[in-house]
Amino acid sequence: MNNLEKSLQAFFESEAKVVVIKGDWGVGKTYFWDQYISRKIGSGSLHQLAYSYISLFGSSSLEDVRKRVFHNAKAIGSDKAVNQAFDNEFNESSLLSNKLHWVHGGIEKIKRKLLSLNGFSRKSQSLPIVSKYSGLISNLEYSLVKNYIVCIDDMERKGKGLAVKEIMGLVDELAHRKKCKVILIFNESSFDNEDDKNQFDSYREKVVDIEINYNPTYKENLACIFSEKDTGYSTLENVARILNIRNIRVIRKIKWALESLYEYVRNSDIQIIDELIVHTALLCRFYYIRDNDLTFTLLREQLAENSWLSFITDKETDISAGEKKFRNLTSNIQLSSSVFDDHIAFFLENGYINEEELKITVAECNEKVRIYAVSARLKRAWNIYSGSFLDNIDDFKNSLIEIINEDTSRIEFSDFYSAIDILEDFGEDITPFVDHYMKINSDSLSSIDPINSWDIGRIKSNYLKKKIKELHNNTKNYNLDEVSLKIATNGSWNSEDINFLNSLTKEDYIKWMKSSPEQLVTKVRGGLLTFKDFHSSNDEKFKNITANVIAALEAIASENELNRYRVRAIYDVE
Repeated sequence: MNNLEKSLQAFFESEAKVVVIKGDWGVGKTYFWDQYISRKIGSGSLHQLAYSYISLFGSSSLEDVRKRVFHNAKAIGSDKAVNQAFDNEFNESSLLSNKLHWVHGGIEKIKRKLLSLNGFSRKSQSLPIVSKYSGLISNLEYSLVKNYIVCIDDMERKGKGLAVKEIMGLVDELAHRKKCKVILIFNESSFDNEDDKNQFDSYREKVVDIEINYNPTYKENLACIFSEKDTGYSTLENVARILNIRNIRVIRKIKWALESLYEYVRNSDIQIIDELIVHTALLCRFYYIRDNDLTFTLLREQLAENSWLSFITDKETDISAGEKKFRNLTSNIQLSSSVFDDHIAFFLENGYINEEELKITVAECNEKVRIYAVSARLKRAWNIYSGSFLDNIDDFKNSLIEIINEDTSRIEFSDFYSAIDILEDFGEDITPFVDHYMKINSDSLSSIDPINSWDIGRIKSNYLKKKIKELHNNTKNYNLDEVSLKIATNGSWNSEDINFLNSLTKEDYIKWMKSSPEQLVTKVRGGLLTFKDFHSSNDEKFKNITANVIAALEAIASENELNRYRVRAIYDVE
């Protein structure tokens, strides 16, 4: 039994009438209370007649709240105790029965058949023309409220038409005139205005007997939703600790997301499962809990563009508060981009999974398990560097060199250039490593734009930058031929095609056009100028491509009269 349970146990056994359970937003105050009262009711150890839960969220009428105390009630006493309490109250309440004998007779029949308190309310309101006397009915109903347990939740989220002093007056009436045990649950720091807080403070000494602060740890709240037997629980517990995820609603969202995603990786390597768990918890945390510095959008960008290894030698200059916060996370979790990020984000934003695409991703992951092994080896190498103050630089360098030599085709580019930068800083000749990596991975590296690429901007090694530029220049014309013809003949393109065309300058297009490629007219008119009047989310890129192509044609037209005529007649560019 934890401290809060002990406090509530003492409350129910004492003469105290009103207890406040307060705590930060989302830490699980209501969840804890629901679990606690359900167990208490199930054990049969309570002596009250009924239990009623009322949320004040959006409530603007005290009369409505008073009605709901009765309407929401569930009997927890025996049928005999309920009927006896009703009989006693009816005998004392003569106003309604004296004036409306037919109402009294109808209600008498109904109350004898009662199985639950809200059954009485529902049936009594269905009597003929009883709506004419709804005020009398409400008074009768409220008169039946005695010896209840009443939980009033979300006081800080009440409507503007309901004053805190009215709520506290009702609480006092329930506690002392109605002999109820009243539990108030709210976040004191979330009152909409200072007047609400002042009203509560002015009534708290008179009305409130006990105040309990509910402040569970991430571990306690995680255990409410997950079991230690769940796959990857230790991984989830670690990331929840680092992110300090205590919000019970967010933990539920994480469970919902993992339950939906897990079936697709059930038979995968444990590294893949752990990666899914870490990134699901991370993205859920920042999707559902707003962070003004590290927004969900910025988190996605940082994950896509940075590897944790890239921060080892990168100084924190001219970075935003959000980027700094992301770096602090990476130092603890060792984050890199994940193939699951897009799938998780899609699920969070749409509520369902793109099954076919996720299946393809998982299949590719299972084929590349050894790539994950490389990442694990890099982390072990990093631990040599960061895990002590021993003079072990040779061990650190040798670990990196071993990984580069043995896993050249599997090491991610961001990890590779980060390792290269580190080795060069410590005096190693990195040229043979770069040459070999460029040779093995030339196909994937040829699409990198040496001018506009984020990765290139982060590389410190001039030799690696030079080799990337050489590779790009050698493949540029071929790629431009291929992409422009593909667009002209198929009328289709992908994001890589657009990014490539957008990376080219006016001079690149001039050089290509003057090289007299085959089917030039088709490639320019039907391909590159396709984007002239095209609109989509890539508008800026389309405008830039079109502007550079037209600028190239204008430059060529200015060379002589014949070219001016060609450009105007064939490409409709003045």
